[in-house]
Amino acid sequence: MEGGRPRRKGPQCRRTVLYIGCLIRKLMVHHSYLHPNVWKLYVRQINLFVPHLASIIDAGLRRIGYLIFAMFLVGCAPRLTWVPDPSPYPSCQPDRLLQWSDFLPRDPEDERAAETAIRFLHHPRQHRLSMALDNEHTWVKPDLINPHNSVLWRMSEYLLAHEQLHFLISCLVVRQANLSITKQDDLLRMLQLTQRVAQQLNLQYDTDTNHGLKLDIQQSWESEVMRQFQELGPDSFPPSSFKEGESKKF
Repeated sequence: MEGGRPRRKGPQCRRTVLYIGCLIRKLMVHHSYLHPNVWKLYVRQINLFVPHLASIIDAGLRRIGYLIFAMFLVGCAPRLTWVPDPSPYPSCQPDRLLQWSDFLPRDPEDERAAETAIRFLHHPRQHRLSMALDNEHTWVKPDLINPHNSVLWRMSEYLLAHEQLHFLISCLVVRQANLSITKQDDLLRMLQLTQRVAQQLNLQYDTDTNHGLKLDIQQSWESEVMRQFQELGPDSFPPSSFKEGESKKF
């Protein structure tokens, strides 16, 4: 001993730090799939050197895990796009994706969070069909219009995408119907058929996705509807006989 210090204290300290560092690296690599008994062994070994350090590391790693999970959710946020109707008489009103501003704030007694109501119309003069958002019966819970925390914000994002796809499904059916209608077709009969198909598809959509709660199935529906929707681009529509100066609204 010199000056009251053991000569080997320094090297021993360095070995201790290196050993704990090694354990920490193992924890960071294996934290997500460690067997409980192995995890307890790592915790016990670290606590031999620095009491409570393992619990601090564990809490920190869990926070990192939550952050990565949150980043994953943001990266998987729904992404829907709208293809404007090239026809002078748009099949869908509004001719865009829905926003919460299209919904009335309402707090129903049941567990539903939102409702998208659609009206199906026929126009004998143009011999066409259309669908329109029924603004009086389209609503959402007020907390989801202006969410005040991150949880409600995420719920709002996914719910809006779910309701947007309801509108997209109905619009897709009407656009496809307008492409297939001929002058010889009974327009009222086509209207009834189109409305029935759209309602059945929307019901199947809610059943398959459990009203948007099954995110993987929701994503599958979004991908398929968007694929078909984007196929109905300008090239799908016949040349228009629309004359300049006429109204583009029904």
